[in-house]
Amino acid sequence: MLLARLGWGFGLGFHAGYESRLGGVELRALALHTPVEVSNEDGIEFPHHGSRPVSWTAGVLGYPLAPVLGRRSAIRPFVTAGVGGVILTVDLDNIKGQTLYHSFQWSLGGGVRIGLNPEDIPTWTPTFVELRFDRTHVWANGPLNHFVLYALSAGLGMRL
Repeated sequence: MLLARLGWGFGLGFHAGYESRLGGVELRALALHTPVEVSNEDGIEFPHHGSRPVSWTAGVLGYPLAPVLGRRSAIRPFVTAGVGGVILTVDLDNIKGQTLYHSFQWSLGGGVRIGLNPEDIPTWTPTFVELRFDRTHVWANGPLNHFVLYALSAGLGMRL
């Protein structure tokens, strides 16, 4: 019997959203650099039996402290919640090749956006640095057990 598990690693993501002063909606995609690790019950690894997973999330974003901090604050704490999925392929029978799996997931998170205002970018397109923590619960599907992903991310964004 072969077992699949997800280790830790880095990823590259994309994020788009529509927001107002108090909150908004967002769509996120994240491709992980580390492939799914497949081993037998004795711990012997089977290389090239798992792909690199791709995670997607559609959700809402809220700025609970916006009424207190006001419009001009450069620091904007936020909370997020969303639903989505994780797409990966795994070969767990060692016979037929890799099988495609899609498991639904829900996520909760939060973070802070820190506004930047460089002189060479007009103020109507403010840039920001985002630091975020997400906890994602992936539901069981086929041979995949329920598991939890923790993600700590940093990014540079621009409001258009």
